Amino acid sequence: MNAQPQSRPCDMARFRSLMEAARLDAVIAWGGANFHYVTGFQNYFDNPGASLALIPADPARTGMIIVASWVEDAARANSAIPDIRSFPLWLEIGDIADIRAGTAAREPKPSPRFDIARNMATLADAAAERGLASGRIGIEMNLVSAAAFAMLQAKLPNATFVECSNVFTDLRAIKSPFEIDCLREATIFAEDGLRTVVATPLGGLDTTGLKMIYDSACARRAAAFPEVGFMGTRVTASIGADISPTIAAGPRITGNEAVFFDCGTSIHGYGSDTGRTLLFAPPTDEMRRIMDAICAGMDAAITLMRPGVAMCDIFHAGQNAVRQRAVHYH
Repeated sequence: MNAQPQSRPCDMARFRSLMEAARLDAVIAWGGANFHYVTGFQNYFDNPGASLALIPADPARTGMIIVASWVEDAARANSAIPDIRSFPLWLEIGDIADIRAGTAAREPKPSPRFDIARNMATLADAAAERGLASGRIGIEMNLVSAAAFAMLQAKLPNATFVECSNVFTDLRAIKSPFEIDCLREATIFAEDGLRTVVATPLGGLDTTGLKMIYDSACARRAAAFPEVGFMGTRVTASIGADISPTIAAGPRITGNEAVFFDCGTSIHGYGSDTGRTLLFAPPTDEMRRIMDAICAGMDAAITLMRPGVAMCDIFHAGQNAVRQRAVHYH
């Protein structure tokens, strides 16, 4: 994978066409993955209500971003949206010249760490400036607290807020070459880490020990390929009879049990999701039958993997094949 930019603007023309189809005048991205997706900036301080983007459907109206003053410079460096408004945190940022001169002002400390009401007022002001005070505005209701939403409604009493998670889902369904490269590279990282895990003696280790091996392998690959945008790992494991996975500690491997190791890595925020079952002794007949059923399901699913086929249809084809094989064995 070649070096990639930190920002990768989404297809704004397609985004706006989806807004129009949903009869929306604008959309608010409420932090997290969708904020990152539409702005190109992944915010370190991504507390609820601390990363906000207002994107109008009308291309003549510019978008707007709200972030903490601490990360404003990084947002400007990584986003193509020029209107960036910031707010103070409890964390104080001062000018070294003022501090040395003894003229630095003491800033008030918001509690908790930032003033959510101020952010809602800033968001409402930006909407009004763009003629959206009475518009239909899409918002990710599943991410918004009742308190923050009440504050926003009070500032925009004539606006109609509409749940818009489906707009983001439809927007992100078609992947760009950049996104595909990120997903492919994340999978390569995961496989590299897995090969290291299975090549290492694992007796006596718990989930934390497995994670340390996997993380070290991924860190070595990231050091060898610093341009790819590696952003970290995710590991869980179910050891022995445990069904629920743990992310740390848990039972220790004795060598007499099966271990399900679930892992992934993130490249520019795009994550892989890979799982392997590890055995330390020859499999039982039941284990072989289970693996045969899983392979039948994978074969049935892969056969349908082509453009235009819904993922639910692919999943159900695989699930049906697994269940049919189970009935056959019974």
